[in-house]
Amino acid sequence: MDAGRFGRISLVEATIKWWRSQEYYDSGAWRGTWELDGGGALLNQSIYTIDPLLHFMGDAHNAQADAALIAHNGIEFEDTAAAIMRFDCGALGIIQGSTACWSASGHPAGIQICGDRGLVFMSDDRFRVWEISDETAGDDETREAYKIDASSAGAGAADPSAIDFSGHQRNFDDAIAAFREGRAPSVDGRRPGGRKKCESLFEN
Repeated sequence: MDAGRFGRISLVEATIKWWRSQEYYDSGAWRGTWELDGGGALLNQSIYTIDPLLHFMGDAHNAQADAALIAHNGIEFEDTAAAIMRFDCGALGIIQGSTACWSASGHPAGIQICGDRGLVFMSDDRFRVWEISDETAGDDETREAYKIDASSAGAGAADPSAIDFSGHQRNFDDAIAAFREGRAPSVDGRRPGGRKKCESLFEN
């Protein structure tokens, strides 16, 4: 994206339409509490999709949002939320996050980024669509390397025990190594100088 190949970014979206049963929230006294769980569908399940979107897009403003507890009882925060915002580059964005969307097998979380010269749709950590007006041989390689396995359902969308821990493990391993080596971790939660903002995406 930093190369500007997607052109002017117009519309982006993060969508997490997952399911957690009432039994899930009832399975531990800590679940569903501000003190020990820390937050609802946005903070617990959707954050892993919202973070990459913000990483790609930079800061947003003029957000309008609403949240509700719809399908569960006895929890202290939302199970459904939606927001619309404008990013500093002018692109409009939508975020939807829920644990109140029943599914037998689950549906992947999604990120969509659309520009006037290309677009990418992600399902979990795979590309469902990768289209750019000025295609190169590298685009075919990208599509092949990160294509969706047609047999896979959403990673933990309906079954939290199906969530792949390897990404967390890499972060923990790197943080421990960074501490031992006296260096900053690869992912430190900061964006010094900011991720290149959307205006950099407009470059030719």
